[in-house]
Amino acid sequence: MTRFSCRFQFAHLLCLLVITASCSLSTQAGIMAPGSVTSFGFTTSGQVGLSGVTGFNAISFKSQADPIWGTTGSRYLGQFLTAPLPTGMSTSYANTPFSISILPTGLQLDGTWYVQPNLQPIVLKGRLNGSITGSDYSSVVASFDPVDPWVDIIQGGIPNTKTFLSGIGPFILNTAGITDVTMSWMTLLSPTVVPVPEPSTLAVISSGLMLAWIARRRSRNLNRA
Repeated sequence: MTRFSCRFQFAHLLCLLVITASCSLSTQAGIMAPGSVTSFGFTTSGQVGLSGVTGFNAISFKSQADPIWGTTGSRYLGQFLTAPLPTGMSTSYANTPFSISILPTGLQLDGTWYVQPNLQPIVLKGRLNGSITGSDYSSVVASFDPVDPWVDIIQGGIPNTKTFLSGIGPFILNTAGITDVTMSWMTLLSPTVVPVPEPSTLAVISSGLMLAWIARRRSRNLNRA
């Protein structure tokens, strides 16, 4: 075998190796990159159930009727209202259900506006437990049911686009007054597709490098001979 033939075979082997590795790349999402959210607005709608209430129900929920705009951080959802009871009167709550619906009105993501019907509501549920006595005592706690903090607010248009909710309660309800309900709202995240080598690709590369090394040694041995 001539020196030219050995070099040609070596170069040909490397070309096949590069082509095989390129064809074996995975296009699955490798990282999550933040989307550019410039504005997000929503209203809320809440209600308190009657099951588990012993006595006169003194707790209601005041929804947020006007859209609240912002991007991240603490967001206002509405208020629990506690009406004063007459002196000596008590009301107890045992797993009394309540719900707060977040109703998106508009969202601007990466320079594009999304409005209804491409936005879907997020429903938060919870329970009231404790008691109220007169106008100066309350041990009622509003606890939210465990939820997956990753939620979808855009349906269609942007697949798999989610946002992160955290810091939702619990809240100790004030006596004969107002208790603000807030949550933490993080920036929307969009999956970014990043080519990632599969295990089979790494195996092909390793085998190819070994064959290339063997071919190189054989070429040197023939030249010496």
